[in-house]
Amino acid sequence: MKPEAGCAQCILRWVYERAAASASEEERFQLVRSILTVLSTEFCSVANVGSLCNKVTDSVHQFMFDSAKYYEGLKLKSNRLVDGLLPAARDFVNGGETPGERFERACCLASASNVAPIGAPSDAFEFQEVANIMMGRSPLLIVRGDVYRAAQSAANVLYIADNAGEIGFDSLLIANLKEMGSRVTLVVKEAPYFDDATREDALHFTLDKLVDKILTTRGQLVPGESPSPLADAFRQSDLVIAKGTGNYGALKGETRGKAVIYMLKVKCAPIAAGFGSDVGQFVVALDE
Repeated sequence: MKPEAGCAQCILRWVYERAAASASEEERFQLVRSILTVLSTEFCSVANVGSLCNKVTDSVHQFMFDSAKYYEGLKLKSNRLVDGLLPAARDFVNGGETPGERFERACCLASASNVAPIGAPSDAFEFQEVANIMMGRSPLLIVRGDVYRAAQSAANVLYIADNAGEIGFDSLLIANLKEMGSRVTLVVKEAPYFDDATREDALHFTLDKLVDKILTTRGQLVPGESPSPLADAFRQSDLVIAKGTGNYGALKGETRGKAVIYMLKVKCAPIAAGFGSDVGQFVVALDE
């Protein structure tokens, strides 16, 4: 995705508020200077948003280590909250009358779990939107495109996760993919990485026993910029499933005709315009 001018402000806020969790006041000045130094040299209309985010987070990597303990507790609490919701979520998905309906239900829950704010989270994610859908208080999301057909025809699926907690709901969709016979490679962040899911969060939900392979990335997976084996996994995939705004920013316009299912909460105007939706809506959309 190519940035709009206002994307610089979002990148600054997203990185600064998360990285500053354990920083002193003087360190926060240093943090801002590091972010602005990268943006002042790299931010332009032809850049890739995911690549920009990677360069900014690389410049403040020590702050990510320093804030890791803060996010460790928040992520564990989020994962445990999802543990309590998963039995009902699994029943909701299995309540679909056809394989296609069950797959779309799993997509809707995975998308509705993408609740991390642009600013730093102050507490664990509670996933009220998921509960509302399961309890019938909110309708199912409108699914754009034949996502079930795309999944059915995919022998190799690259599943790019987003945050801790929500990765538990991803496990229900991945289970559907495995029932279809797909080979699934899961991509999570290399620790530490704020509130994003890492291998530890994947293991919390025993995804190592469900997927065929787990790969880690230090930042966003940007096609053409990621090293092997990530580049190989992307190249070999028939379908990419991408969670969250960060992965949308890294992949949109860069997938070279490869089918992608995006699942996320729309959190900014440029992405809202891209989907033709309102900020705050949850999206499940096939991009072919």
